[in-house]
Amino acid sequence: MDFAVCPSCKQSVLDDDAVDCPFCGAPMKGGPRPGGAPAKPATSKAAQSSKSVSASATNTASAANAVNRGAANKSAGRSSSADQSSGTDDLPFETETKAATTVAVATATKQRSFRVVCPMCETVGYISPKSAGTRVKCANPKCLVPTFDAPQLPPPEPEKPPEPPRKPNYILLGGGTAAICIIGGIVAYFVASQPAASPVAVNRMTPEEAARLLAETAPAANTANNQTKNSGTPDGTPQTTTETTPNPGDTKTAAGSTVDLAKELPILIEKTVLIRGSQNRSLPFSRQMAAEAYALLGNIEKAQEQVVAFDRVGQNVPFYKISILTELGWAQLRAGTSDAAKASALAAYNLVNKLPGNGRSRLIFASRLGSLLIATGEADKATQLANDYATTWKPGLIDSNLVAERLERQDGQVAALLQSGLDDFAGSIAQVTATRPGVVWFEPQAAAMARSAAAHGFSEKAISWAISQPEVRQLEALGEIAAFEGATAPPDATAEALKAKFDSWGANASVMKLPASKAYLFARGAAAVASVSRPAALGLIKEAQTLLEPVELPAPMTWPKTQGLINPQLPAVAPLERLFVAWAEVSIACQLAGDTAGCDAALSKALATLQGVGPALNYVDQFLEQLNGPDVASIRDRLKDELGIRTEDAARQAFSSYRRGTLNYREHAAIRYDLELQALDRLAQAGGQAIVWKKLQELASDTNAVQKQVPSEISMKLVSSLATAFQLANEPTQAQAVTDWYSGVTRIGAITPSATLLAASRFAAKDGAGAAAVLKEADAPTRALMTSLLAGQLKEVGMVEPALVLIGQTSDLSVREEASIFAAHAAHHQGEAAKIVTHLQTLPQATERLSWIRGLSMPIKK
Repeated sequence: MDFAVCPSCKQSVLDDDAVDCPFCGAPMKGGPRPGGAPAKPATSKAAQSSKSVSASATNTASAANAVNRGAANKSAGRSSSADQSSGTDDLPFETETKAATTVAVATATKQRSFRVVCPMCETVGYISPKSAGTRVKCANPKCLVPTFDAPQLPPPEPEKPPEPPRKPNYILLGGGTAAICIIGGIVAYFVASQPAASPVAVNRMTPEEAARLLAETAPAANTANNQTKNSGTPDGTPQTTTETTPNPGDTKTAAGSTVDLAKELPILIEKTVLIRGSQNRSLPFSRQMAAEAYALLGNIEKAQEQVVAFDRVGQNVPFYKISILTELGWAQLRAGTSDAAKASALAAYNLVNKLPGNGRSRLIFASRLGSLLIATGEADKATQLANDYATTWKPGLIDSNLVAERLERQDGQVAALLQSGLDDFAGSIAQVTATRPGVVWFEPQAAAMARSAAAHGFSEKAISWAISQPEVRQLEALGEIAAFEGATAPPDATAEALKAKFDSWGANASVMKLPASKAYLFARGAAAVASVSRPAALGLIKEAQTLLEPVELPAPMTWPKTQGLINPQLPAVAPLERLFVAWAEVSIACQLAGDTAGCDAALSKALATLQGVGPALNYVDQFLEQLNGPDVASIRDRLKDELGIRTEDAARQAFSSYRRGTLNYREHAAIRYDLELQALDRLAQAGGQAIVWKKLQELASDTNAVQKQVPSEISMKLVSSLATAFQLANEPTQAQAVTDWYSGVTRIGAITPSATLLAASRFAAKDGAGAAAVLKEADAPTRALMTSLLAGQLKEVGMVEPALVLIGQTSDLSVREEASIFAAHAAHHQGEAAKIVTHLQTLPQATERLSWIRGLSMPIKK
């Protein structure tokens, strides 16, 4: 059967009655196409997209060639697409894909802003708005069916018709213009009628009058918020005198030399805590200080209000609340509401998991809470805190490269000292520092917990908790309770009474059954009571010496032979360490009690005990240099001869054991050296520099090479303390002899003076600026400790001003805030609280003001 053929494109047409060709649109009877356009041959979509056909409709041969080329391109395109698809997408199902496909991108750009969603994997992509309604590819390279039809653009919103122009109100406009002209004329007439030069002087309001006016007219909340700097005081805060309640911007009060703190401090707290902006560096810390101040003043209701306010601003530092709840718990105990105190303690305990991972604040927060838990009967939780949030001191890290660990244990010591200033109202941080142990605390946080609980009046519970602890912690905790009992003893205290009190702990305390441990407790009590009653101190020292004399001192360690290094047999450190600590504590007690001969004898026995712990560190280090040197092969040959070894492999194994045994001896040598330096440095700072200098020379001139301890870079801190102590004692010749001796041995020329001793000396001479200048060069823990220590060491009238200068010239605001607590409490003890109230109102920072207020709020116990 023959079909009709289009005369233009030569395609067969099934419909016999067709008027126009369905392929090219030309008339089936011939003639031009509708519209006058030349006819085009029919091609596939692929051919049309890959290459356009020639415009000549009559050139059939050209059209046929174009069709053939399009078919070939179509075949090649499909082959290439299939190869690419199988190599990248790995589609499990083959889908028909249009040749022209837009790839969506995952992120919108300026050109691709139209959002599309893949119907297969629901991945969001972006294409150009021009590609809407076309075939697109998913932005997810792992999509199983990556191509889909993009939706059409939404129809544009019809434009709103423009609002008809408003007709001007000519009446209102004319009336306003006339009013302006009338007012301007009146003003011009008034100015023109004035004389050329007025004889009346215009007096501006002074800053004091302005501040007073604001205080009388502004609401209380705005008084704190609207303070601005002016020229009233050197730091720019307003200077004001009021007749009623003080304003946070005032520098004078109507109280004169004395103040009624119970009335004035709540007013200052309420106004200061509302300060905002740059004058309040930390709203959570402000609330913390305010809550603690109220709790210390016994105003539990106001303290609880501050707790609620803290919850609104302290989400980022929830552990601050531990300190608030701890102080609130102590206030509730003083008020006789023990159930409420326990609830506060448990609420604080539930927040301990919010404590930061490092830093000194977490140690103080945890140990202060631990003391409250002891007092409220939650001893197990206190033990858990001592286990989890404590830094134990282990000798032997003197030359460790673990800087973080060394700083951590230093932070633990500083935290224990500062806690005594926060919780021991009967004494002071300076008193605790002056009577600290001959060797630093091994478990400072546990010791601080026990002492704090005793200072709050819960000695029996503190003793019971201490006795329940492991041996080292038990000894540390009981030692601090003994020191607290000695420091708070009356002037007529006797050694017999204190001894009887300490002996009463022996029924349940395992350490009381050990002569060295019991002697340590007596010596701790003696060192603390020395400033109260010298006869009582000497009596306790004699009791400690009586307990220690029968204990045999160990023989000095000798260097082993080859087999002894391969299989080392080293002594147990713990019992020797305990004996050394007891004799070191006796030497400190003798020094503080004025018994120089007893101090010399006790120190000699302490150092002799350490000679049984290990050899001299410098001897072991010289031995190790040989093992690490170039003669390793000859050492292996010697080991083969001495041990009868035949193979090189066995010789190498023997050498490894030989070196490992030497390192074990070095560990004991490092423990010995660390303990020696601790005891000697503590005695030098206590005024025993002459004895320390003598012992250092004896150790360096020992004829036994294994025991001959010469100075090194590690001992620079001790030599610095020794030389500075001689210089401050007006013995420059001795100070020069120490530095010359040290430089001659170590080849170290420059020795920095001890910042601790130098700052203390300058502050004692009422040179607060000089003390601050010295501490600027010290390391951060020393600077923080000494600033707080000196600021709280106001032993006489006239020391408040140097303390204010010292704190004011300290650049670290957090150190200033911490130190101001101790300075305020010490000034309160001296009856100079009014000076502090005057000073704190000149400070621009709310947190610093509240720290001073917190210190003034601490109760005084005589």
